[in-house]
Amino acid sequence: MSNDLPSYRDLPVRDGAPPGSSWGVWGDDDQLGCLNLLNDERTLAAVRLVRRGAVFPLGLPLDEPKPHMVWRTNPVHHILHVGHETRGFQPGGEDDPSGGLMDRDDYIDGLWLQGSSQWDGFTHIRHPEFGNYNGVPDRDIHGGPGTKLGVDQWAQRGIVGRGVLLDVKRYLEKIGTPYDAASAYQISPEELSATADDQGVSIETGDILLIHTGHLQRYLDSDLEERARMWAPESQTAPGLEVTERTIEYLWDHHVAAVAADTVGVEAASPTLGFALHPRFLTLIGMPLGEYWTLDALARDCADDGRYEFLLVSVPLNISGGVGTPPQAVALK
Repeated sequence: MSNDLPSYRDLPVRDGAPPGSSWGVWGDDDQLGCLNLLNDERTLAAVRLVRRGAVFPLGLPLDEPKPHMVWRTNPVHHILHVGHETRGFQPGGEDDPSGGLMDRDDYIDGLWLQGSSQWDGFTHIRHPEFGNYNGVPDRDIHGGPGTKLGVDQWAQRGIVGRGVLLDVKRYLEKIGTPYDAASAYQISPEELSATADDQGVSIETGDILLIHTGHLQRYLDSDLEERARMWAPESQTAPGLEVTERTIEYLWDHHVAAVAADTVGVEAASPTLGFALHPRFLTLIGMPLGEYWTLDALARDCADDGRYEFLLVSVPLNISGGVGTPPQAVALK
């Protein structure tokens, strides 16, 4: 734990702030939350973790997963052949230099910024009682000039630091704990610590914590019928962090900068659980949540070389007032 930050039990630090909130810890006008922990010194230390030059992309294609959950739909990619009308381009004649194909352009129609691998921004969830992170009023969240709390705030600094993978799936299977990557298994703080100890890695201030459950790979390996069942709102279950205040306390007291997982919500999910921790993570303590991250290849490599720490680089979309963003994240070892 850092001596510069209050413990969870000492929150809040600002008069009138909600219980268990970090509002005011980084100033009354802060829009970065726990990302403030990614300072130059920690970023430089993370860069020194790169030894082999191995790169692990951590995001799905933008048109995955299929089918999608709830109201979101998969985007449609359009490629335009510029010059058709004026130069007599005929489909199928692309290899004919006299056909008039000069260049191509493309766009994506129906792109949900939280429809594939993603970061949940601070405005994704509004706390039902206390509102938005750091007390920012609703009128200041609008996407126009002067908008606050958007992912553009993250994009303008980047998310770069020490990543730590906790391969909970492999650890639970190793010790013989009954585990199903399609269930709503709740990972306790004790299991997070035990996984880290088993891997020989510590959780340090400013870490970007990645939780490997195997859930997304289970989904990708399933046929369309099973996929639809796994993510149907009335039957959806996914493993994740234990849905208790202890989880928030654990991650805050370790002063993690952000947490991501290969699941639909980072926290355990089921029709009865809902997403009860989301308001605490996003609006009370200001901790970004990454969902649907592809972690299996990275987990295998970590198990092979015994190193579960790496440089993590994520460049969010610079879209004013963005509620969420593809992570565009890679791990470098």
